[in-house]
Amino acid sequence: MPHRISAQDIPFPRFIVNSDASDIDSLIPDSTHIQANVNGVITECIIKQSFIYRGTTTIEASLLMPAHPSIMIHGGIVKVGNQSYKAEMQDKEKVRELYEQAKKKVDPFFLNWNETNAFQMHVSGIQPGMMVSFEIRYTQIMKPTDGVYTLKLPKPLKPYYLKILDVVPLYRDTFSDTSFAEMKEYPSGKFSSTVRVSKGGIMHACTATGFDVKEQEGEFICAMNNGNSGQDLSVSYQFASTEPRENLMLYEDNNDKFFLLTLHPPTTKRIRDSIHPHEYIILCDSSSLETGAAASFWKAFSKGLYSGDRINIQHFGNENIQFSDTSIACGKDVITRANAYVNRVQETEGFEPIALIDRLSNILSQPHSDQMSARTIIILTNGFVDASTEIFEQVSKQLQDANIFAIATGKESNERFFDAISRLTMSEPMSIIGSHTMMDKQSDEIVKILQFPALTKLKVGFDGFNAIELEPASYPDLFSERPVMIFGKYKGKPKGRIVITGMMGDIPFAKTIDVSSVKQSSGNSALPYLWAKQRIALLVDYNVYERTNQRITEITKLGKRYGVQTPYTAFGITGSVIGKKLNPAIMYQPLNLSVGGTMVASSSGMQLARTNEVEVEAACNYQEAGAHDEEGLISIGSVMTEKVTDNAILESYKLTVEQQLSSMLMCYAEALPTYFHLQGTVQILVIYGEDGAITEISLADSELNIPEVDACLLKAAQGINYPKTMEGMVQITFLLEVL
Repeated sequence: MPHRISAQDIPFPRFIVNSDASDIDSLIPDSTHIQANVNGVITECIIKQSFIYRGTTTIEASLLMPAHPSIMIHGGIVKVGNQSYKAEMQDKEKVRELYEQAKKKVDPFFLNWNETNAFQMHVSGIQPGMMVSFEIRYTQIMKPTDGVYTLKLPKPLKPYYLKILDVVPLYRDTFSDTSFAEMKEYPSGKFSSTVRVSKGGIMHACTATGFDVKEQEGEFICAMNNGNSGQDLSVSYQFASTEPRENLMLYEDNNDKFFLLTLHPPTTKRIRDSIHPHEYIILCDSSSLETGAAASFWKAFSKGLYSGDRINIQHFGNENIQFSDTSIACGKDVITRANAYVNRVQETEGFEPIALIDRLSNILSQPHSDQMSARTIIILTNGFVDASTEIFEQVSKQLQDANIFAIATGKESNERFFDAISRLTMSEPMSIIGSHTMMDKQSDEIVKILQFPALTKLKVGFDGFNAIELEPASYPDLFSERPVMIFGKYKGKPKGRIVITGMMGDIPFAKTIDVSSVKQSSGNSALPYLWAKQRIALLVDYNVYERTNQRITEITKLGKRYGVQTPYTAFGITGSVIGKKLNPAIMYQPLNLSVGGTMVASSSGMQLARTNEVEVEAACNYQEAGAHDEEGLISIGSVMTEKVTDNAILESYKLTVEQQLSSMLMCYAEALPTYFHLQGTVQILVIYGEDGAITEISLADSELNIPEVDACLLKAAQGINYPKTMEGMVQITFLLEVL
């Protein structure tokens, strides 16, 4: 019985075979090997799998490679017999040219996946007896739970069988998304796996499920041979126990040298002492007040305050009011007044709006009291703020003296803003949304994180170790669920010292690392990807607000070198063959916002039928979610015909059509609030019969790649009263521009 399949349900690369006969056209797994190199907070995973085709006819297949938001795929290789296809990051324009060339030669077998975190590669010419194999390489950021990191290895999947009965042209949108049932007792082949866990210094513990674990100098080796591909495999490791633990990893990549210094939180949360007070500044916008998110947060937050703590609450945006000019001690009367202040309905009329950047600047100008063990700034907002690159620079400056957490509130939120702040502050995105019960629960969980830092007043110094291009520029405090990562490059020999100081409550913390004693390891090969991902993401964040050619050049260069998808790079295929003609292969990967992309492909996710994706920037500079100050303009760029060449007739035809664009403009205007900065070209095909009557009006091509907008524009175009001065086929190019 056919059933719908989803890329989210596929945790492992999988072949989709163009056939409904799994028992006849059997692509049998021969062997699978998973190699993982674990480097503290980042893991590099290499999956190798081979198959033998036992069918009787030539088939084609599509290799689907899912990509969870925490995963970044760096490339892959597919081999079919003596043919080899390699996916490499290239300039996006060159990849588009690849599409155009391949489209003229073949109608490839594609699936229609409506998720953005997946891409696939088409292979053809699979003949009986051939060996088919692939290798996929990706990196994954690890998150600790109570100080313990756990890597769960993906389980291999058998091929799926999906029959495309007719050859469907590339520009059609009528792809099937149902699958035929798999053959029972499908062979799984040999399975092996090796996980190398780098210590980077002292590691408290390393355990594994399904592996034999051996400890060697500098690393743990977890190995499993000829195992069951369906069994659960995991590796857990822990750097810290009751106190924070530091570790340092080094790696040389040609001429570049990378390092990763990580402070890991203890497994047990230390009760915050009342002797060393904290300063908390809460910044709210109107969305947090209107939904009750600010009230829910304050109700949970105020329970954990001590009398020596200092507090202030300030509003920004239309709510230009504040609880106090400066932070004040948390006596009972102050808590009572703050509770009434947060819960009351604010009157905004007559107040001059104030920007978030101004609030942050004012806080920065107020000196941090030495009596306070920490300062924490909490931003409650929907993220649609009046911002520029200055806001990121301001946040970076604040991290020298304060922790900053941005919490999403409101019915809609700007993910771009929160992702950018999270990258700068090394914290997880948080939200307080939904019903009052849900917001109360979310607030309780967030407060458990914010009010229990493991290490405050953190300082890192480099003595004789020439560290460069550091990320982040300054360091937040160490919290129980957030390790502090400091990574970058270094010059010269690995020597000198790294000195880390801070406070664990009332106890001074100090650690010194002798860099020359740290051994380099080939297993630390994921470090360049970690640095490149962070660097590219920050450059893209800045480029959204202030686009420069210099940033675009650097983003493109880094994306191509480290295999990272960016707004200016995409995967393309290069192929090689011995003694036979090369069969074309095509790869498509949608943009992944989680790694710093600033564009979205379409409202419903992947549209593999399209060869061009729209470049739409995420809007980040709105006071309110509903605010929108852009207008759209539609004009006619060109009119191309088969038979009519008279310029006077063409210009008259163009003018007549251009005077009837109100309905199309309405489609565009309605789409802009949802798809910010939407622009591109749409080509409408108008076909005239021999008697001069119009026989067809259809969509020839669209750069928008948003089905509902394309459908609306086509319907509006079909309502235009076209002049009867043409013959045969007429192609009209409409230009959609943002004013």
